[in-house]
Amino acid sequence: MRNKWIVGIVLAVVVTAGVAAAYKLLRPSPGAKGLSGKRIEATFLAYGIQPETAAEIKMGAPIYDETGKECFTITSITTSPAAVDAFDSKGELHVVGHPILKDVVITAQSIDAKVAWAYMYARDKILAGANVAIYGDTWKVWTRILTVRDLP
Repeated sequence: MRNKWIVGIVLAVVVTAGVAAAYKLLRPSPGAKGLSGKRIEATFLAYGIQPETAAEIKMGAPIYDETGKECFTITSITTSPAAVDAFDSKGELHVVGHPILKDVVITAQSIDAKVAWAYMYARDKILAGANVAIYGDTWKVWTRILTVRDLP
């Protein structure tokens, strides 16, 4: 009878330790001291999009992640003809503006504080060079992140 109590207590301690270890390993990092709490400004390049979609992107509008959480506010938009490769009559390669498609450079500031060294955007991290989908109220575009900088 006494052995049953000892086995039960040991089993309860092992299960409690396992749950505590899993929680510690799987919870999100609170961030390094001195880095957490800052917001970021990111510049996104939406390349080769339709002009109707480009016209939907407005300054001051929110950017949502894939879960619908508001993450950024648009502070600046620059639209230009999409850059495409074209050959001239001599067969030389040139970069020219596409007659229809647009490249849109979107600068946005994060709403939430960043965590540690990377700002989390749903399951993605906002890092220069990464590709992410960003969502507005009536639009969704695939973008490349050009720059990321801390805000004071």
